[in-house]
Amino acid sequence: MSESFVLQSGSGSRWVLYPPQDPYGDGYVLALPTELHGDGMTATAVVELDGIFVNPQTVRLSEFFARLAAGWRGWDGVRHWTSARGQLTVEATHDGFGRVSLAVTLRAAEIAPSFAPWSATLLFGVEADRELGRLALRLSQFLETEP
Repeated sequence: MSESFVLQSGSGSRWVLYPPQDPYGDGYVLALPTELHGDGMTATAVVELDGIFVNPQTVRLSEFFARLAAGWRGWDGVRHWTSARGQLTVEATHDGFGRVSLAVTLRAAEIAPSFAPWSATLLFGVEADRELGRLALRLSQFLETEP
């Protein structure tokens, strides 16, 4: 797959995921080149995702979005997802009125994410009943394709 996955806001902010790569050729770790663009800012990083071996406590990004879509009627608090080394974090909140806010944070890869020399966060609003389901499906199809 050569196309990228793009989530774009009405203000022009974009979250771009490029096709996953298998840097070691063994399927255990996938490298996902990722960008955030917004208001004159661009942040880029290569995010590590679990490949064929997934820790039982690990939730894949596509599964996180599928769970959000399944709960489109709403939830309390903030739902979180973080990549293997903490370079990418997604936080989702539901307003109780049909909108989901997604805070996407990209940070430099470091041993401890709290010590990363930089981070960037963009917010995206998504309609819960239809748009969130389509987003989850697109993301699943994008990420579950063999690299």
